[in-house]
Amino acid sequence: MGFFLLMAAGNDSTKATYCSAMRALMDDPGQRDLLLEDLTRVPGAVEEALRMFPAFAHFRRTATKDTELGGAQIKSGDKVVLWYPSSNRDETRYEDPDRFDVLRNPEHQAFGAGGRHFCLGTALARLELTTLIEETLRRYPKMVLDGEPTYVVSNFANQLKTLPVRLNG
Repeated sequence: MGFFLLMAAGNDSTKATYCSAMRALMDDPGQRDLLLEDLTRVPGAVEEALRMFPAFAHFRRTATKDTELGGAQIKSGDKVVLWYPSSNRDETRYEDPDRFDVLRNPEHQAFGAGGRHFCLGTALARLELTTLIEETLRRYPKMVLDGEPTYVVSNFANQLKTLPVRLNG
């Protein structure tokens, strides 16, 4: 059960982050070139991709006791939602937060932030993303977009539906 859960649970999220990262690298060849010059930069680029392109837009919890957060009163039973795109693009934490920067190597909320939920597949997701991006860049360094990508229509998922590419630009 544990192996199946680990492999299946992260499939959509890893695929979504990989596709969005590759799109960002095709949109900005200068960023792609920074990685091609030195593939040891890819793990940092993975962290930036996790910050910029969370596979899911939000995560909801129910408050178990009355509390205050940022001056707002939260009562026991209230629903509290973390919007990952908002927290991961906070201009008070990140310089130029809407820009994909493979050299940034940021902290982010992609796997949880030390609370009750922390993704069990964190290490596997990082390994998969690093390997996928490194091998794609090695094999197809001139890959380019070949049409307009489309997105899954959803309030929850932040995922590409199609990503048309030409492998040898």
